[in-house]
Amino acid sequence: MISENFTRFLPSEFGMDPARMGDALEPGRVSFDEKMAVRKAIQEANIPHTYVSANCFAGYFVGNLCQIGTLLPPKHKVRIYGDGNVKAVFMDEDDVATYTIKAIDDPRTLNRHFT
Repeated sequence: MISENFTRFLPSEFGMDPARMGDALEPGRVSFDEKMAVRKAIQEANIPHTYVSANCFAGYFVGNLCQIGTLLPPKHKVRIYGDGNVKAVFMDEDDVATYTIKAIDDPRTLNRHFT
Protein backbone atom coordinates (compact mmCIF):
# COMPACT_ATOMS: atom_id res chain seq x y z
CA MET A 1 0.00 0.00 0.00
CA ILE A 2 1.32 3.44 -0.96
CA SER A 3 0.65 6.46 1.24
CA GLU A 4 -1.30 9.35 -0.25
CA ASN A 5 1.64 11.56 0.72
CA PHE A 6 3.99 9.49 -1.42
CA THR A 7 4.98 11.58 -4.45
CA ARG A 8 8.12 9.97 -5.81
CA PHE A 9 10.36 6.96 -5.17
CA LEU A 10 14.13 7.34 -5.47
CA PRO A 11 15.60 3.82 -5.26
CA SER A 12 18.98 3.57 -3.60
CA GLU A 13 21.03 2.71 -6.67
CA PHE A 14 23.65 5.40 -6.63
CA GLY A 15 26.32 3.26 -8.28
CA MET A 16 26.58 2.20 -11.89
CA ASP A 17 23.49 2.35 -14.11
CA PRO A 18 22.31 -1.28 -14.26
CA ALA A 19 20.76 -0.68 -17.70
CA ARG A 20 24.28 -0.09 -19.05
CA MET A 21 25.93 -3.04 -17.31
CA GLY A 22 24.86 -5.87 -19.61
CA ASP A 23 28.46 -7.08 -19.94
CA ALA A 24 29.28 -7.00 -16.22
CA LEU A 25 31.03 -10.05 -14.81
CA GLU A 26 29.99 -12.13 -11.82
CA PRO A 27 29.47 -11.59 -8.97
CA GLY A 28 28.42 -8.02 -9.84
CA ARG A 29 26.17 -9.21 -12.65
CA VAL A 30 23.66 -10.57 -10.11
CA SER A 31 23.32 -7.18 -8.41
CA PHE A 32 22.65 -5.40 -11.71
CA ASP A 33 20.09 -8.03 -12.75
CA GLU A 34 18.29 -7.62 -9.42
CA LYS A 35 18.21 -3.84 -9.81
CA MET A 36 16.71 -4.21 -13.29
CA ALA A 37 13.99 -6.50 -11.88
CA VAL A 38 13.15 -3.83 -9.27
CA ARG A 39 13.05 -1.15 -11.99
CA LYS A 40 10.67 -3.26 -14.04
CA ALA A 41 8.35 -3.75 -11.04
CA ILE A 42 8.38 0.00 -10.29
CA GLN A 43 7.49 0.87 -13.86
CA GLU A 44 4.81 -1.81 -14.19
CA ALA A 45 3.19 -0.56 -10.96
CA ASN A 46 3.24 3.02 -12.30
CA ILE A 47 5.08 4.23 -9.21
CA PRO A 48 6.43 7.78 -9.72
CA HIS A 49 10.21 7.47 -9.62
CA THR A 50 13.60 8.95 -10.41
CA TYR A 51 16.74 6.85 -10.83
CA VAL A 52 20.04 8.46 -9.86
CA SER A 53 23.23 6.75 -11.04
CA ALA A 54 26.38 8.39 -9.73
CA ASN A 55 28.82 5.89 -11.24
CA CYS A 56 31.82 5.71 -8.88
CA PHE A 57 32.05 7.64 -5.62
CA ALA A 58 35.41 9.37 -5.62
CA GLY A 59 35.74 9.05 -1.85
CA TYR A 60 35.58 5.27 -2.10
CA PHE A 61 37.63 4.54 -5.22
CA VAL A 62 40.19 7.32 -5.62
CA GLY A 63 41.78 7.01 -2.16
CA ASN A 64 42.87 3.43 -2.87
CA LEU A 65 43.71 4.12 -6.53
CA CYS A 66 40.76 1.93 -7.62
CA GLN A 67 42.27 -1.21 -6.15
CA ILE A 68 39.52 -3.72 -5.49
CA GLY A 69 39.67 -5.44 -2.11
CA THR A 70 41.28 -2.66 -0.07
CA LEU A 71 40.30 0.79 1.12
CA LEU A 72 43.90 1.87 1.66
CA PRO A 73 46.28 3.07 -1.04
CA PRO A 74 48.68 0.37 -2.23
CA LYS A 75 52.28 0.64 -1.05
CA HIS A 76 54.16 -1.68 -3.39
CA LYS A 77 52.22 -2.14 -6.62
CA VAL A 78 49.11 -0.97 -8.44
CA ARG A 79 46.96 -3.24 -10.58
CA ILE A 80 46.00 -1.65 -13.91
CA TYR A 81 42.91 -3.13 -15.49
CA GLY A 82 42.83 -3.62 -19.25
CA ASP A 83 45.30 -1.40 -21.07
CA GLY A 84 44.95 1.46 -18.59
CA ASN A 85 43.21 3.73 -21.08
CA VAL A 86 39.58 3.11 -20.13
CA LYS A 87 37.69 6.24 -19.11
CA ALA A 88 35.78 6.33 -15.84
CA VAL A 89 33.58 8.85 -14.07
CA PHE A 90 34.17 9.60 -10.39
CA MET A 91 31.68 11.75 -8.49
CA ASP A 92 32.03 13.62 -5.23
CA GLU A 93 29.46 12.35 -2.75
CA ASP A 94 28.38 15.88 -1.79
CA ASP A 95 27.62 16.67 -5.43
CA VAL A 96 25.53 13.50 -5.75
CA ALA A 97 23.56 14.45 -2.64
CA THR A 98 22.92 17.97 -3.96
CA TYR A 99 21.68 16.76 -7.35
CA THR A 100 19.54 14.06 -5.76
CA ILE A 101 17.83 16.56 -3.47
CA LYS A 102 17.23 18.94 -6.39
CA ALA A 103 15.79 16.11 -8.50
CA ILE A 104 12.96 15.55 -6.03
CA ASP A 105 11.34 18.88 -6.90
CA ASP A 106 12.25 18.97 -10.59
CA PRO A 107 9.38 17.77 -12.80
CA ARG A 108 11.85 17.00 -15.61
CA THR A 109 13.26 14.10 -13.60
CA LEU A 110 9.91 12.40 -12.92
CA ASN A 111 9.95 8.81 -14.24
CA ARG A 112 13.42 9.37 -15.65
CA HIS A 113 16.98 8.30 -15.05
CA PHE A 114 19.86 10.71 -14.72
CA THR A 115 23.58 10.38 -14.20
